[in-house]
Amino acid sequence: MSEALFALVYNRFLKRRDAPSALTFVLGFDSAPIQAEKSLYDLAQWVRGQPELADALRRMSSDEFAAAYQTPQVTGVAEAVWSQFRQRFADHLARFGHAIYDLDFAKAVPADDPSSLLETLKFFLSGDAPNPSARQEKAAAAREQATQSMLARLRGPRLALFRRLVEWAQRFAPLREDALADAGLGWPVLRRMLREIGQRLVAAHSIATADDIFWLTLDEVQAAAHALDNAQNAQNAQPVEDYHTAIAERRAAWERERKVTPPAALPLKSGYRFLGIDFSAFSPARIEQQAGDVIKGIGASPGRVTGTARVISGPDEFDQMRHGDILVAKITTPAWTALFALAAGVVTDVGGPLSHSSIVAREYHIPAVLGTGVATARLSSGQRIMVDGDAGLVSTEGSRA
Repeated sequence: MSEALFALVYNRFLKRRDAPSALTFVLGFDSAPIQAEKSLYDLAQWVRGQPELADALRRMSSDEFAAAYQTPQVTGVAEAVWSQFRQRFADHLARFGHAIYDLDFAKAVPADDPSSLLETLKFFLSGDAPNPSARQEKAAAAREQATQSMLARLRGPRLALFRRLVEWAQRFAPLREDALADAGLGWPVLRRMLREIGQRLVAAHSIATADDIFWLTLDEVQAAAHALDNAQNAQNAQPVEDYHTAIAERRAAWERERKVTPPAALPLKSGYRFLGIDFSAFSPARIEQQAGDVIKGIGASPGRVTGTARVISGPDEFDQMRHGDILVAKITTPAWTALFALAAGVVTDVGGPLSHSSIVAREYHIPAVLGTGVATARLSSGQRIMVDGDAGLVSTEGSRA
């Protein structure tokens, strides 16, 4: 609440007409997602100095990159250069590869599958991308200038109030993203453990691929592990159960149900009321939307932009994103930050002024409308839309790009 409280007091009691916005005072900090962006940008600048490597990466698809990254040599690239690239990229993943796309540990993180970073890496290779370090330094300088200007102008209780609130907001501003970025620290280790069991179940013909283990329940995994252990020790050996049919049924149910946009709250008409009190103002998504060409949400990052919508449901679709597209997603986490370098704007189903989408969009200076509840259901890739981050509105033009 530190940023929200500071903005409220600043706008109502301290701000002059020509003063900077409250947002200026909390930008330019070095959070984990920004560090990851700078790391990938620096890697791209090194690659640009290796013309054969740069050309090879530009030609690769995401699948080709994922396969090539596992090999010691790539056609047309000197083995030593490719080896250096793999080491540098591995260093990047060692620091930031645990960033999660959502809280489902069944989904690979960048450390497991780095192909989701390729389109951003290509953009950084193009030379058209602004230097994230320079952008951050500019924002930090504006923040410091605005802070010092207010400290010099205010007096008495107003000065004490400003000093207390701005120091509080600036202390906590970068911590939210750092905490969220670390939520997946255990994911790579957990996934390696489970996939090791999965590989052994594949050898026992119990499942088809190592990743099929994520479709089993905990009880089933424990039972299978005990069966494998007994079989290895030849004590009361029993065949490991065949889970092929169960996995196929569960995967099919998941494919059907993942296309449905869930309601923001239950029950539908009064999901944010408790003891007669309406808590809808604290909702991460709107419950109701009017029919028509306008979608309402929370204006979380200022500005207005018109562009092509790109609806992305997960990392397997990151390669569809192009520079200048407007990112439309259910929700974003630090692992989605790579797409913000490409995006001209952001729209989400779930999110608010203090969510990851909001914080990163403001650092990138792109408009964001969050918490619409229906964006991914109402919008489609290729559709021309206008995002108004000041009014919290998304309007459609009905045409396709």
